Amino acid sequence: MRPAPLMRMVPLALALGGPVGAEDTPAPERLRKPGDSWTLQVGLAHSADDGEHYAVSGFQARFPLVALDRRTKSDRLGSLGLEIGAYPYPVISRAYVPGPDADPNTTGKYNFWEAAGLSYYTPRFGPLQLEVGARLAFINPAERVLTSPNGCGASNRTEAHCNEYIKRSLKTLDSILFPSFRGDRGMVTFVAAALMVKRVGARLEWAQLNSGSSGVNARGLRFGLTAR
Repeated sequence: MRPAPLMRMVPLALALGGPVGAEDTPAPERLRKPGDSWTLQVGLAHSADDGEHYAVSGFQARFPLVALDRRTKSDRLGSLGLEIGAYPYPVISRAYVPGPDADPNTTGKYNFWEAAGLSYYTPRFGPLQLEVGARLAFINPAERVLTSPNGCGASNRTEAHCNEYIKRSLKTLDSILFPSFRGDRGMVTFVAAALMVKRVGARLEWAQLNSGSSGVNARGLRFGLTAR
């Protein structure tokens, strides 16, 4: 009759051991699906010889096409997506001429806007997400160029690299809505990084345009707000 207490201890040991095993089971990994992205960008761009200058502004959209993690369809390995200029106000680079005496009817200047392309988005590393891609650009002669009455902001400054021309661009949207699909074509290549807080973040892009017969080239930094 002595084994009876031992038999009563077996169920007790099993009961005590059950929760320990449950706690050791790892929680399932949270998977993030690639999502649409909408970005407002502004910035300045300049030619290689620093003789041509552009104020950049507009909206860019990006729609995921392929998640590289084919098993889970998540962004664990990143995704490929379609870049689309948000017509009628896509990202457009408008020529400007610095200096207080600049003529808005200066000839031989070009505007270019970015229509469509492809990009790769990495998965998020904490709040950080990286991007690389290329967009097709349409290049046309500028009907008029941006100028600033004070040359550059205040005190009659004349330096060419000045955010005043971004402000001038945003004040004259009538000349950049519904840009033309005609003209020369070029390719804008870019790398970018975004810092996200949930679905909203700040974005920094370095972009370079190389064109064909028009000989237009430009590169520079763009700053933006993005939702994805």
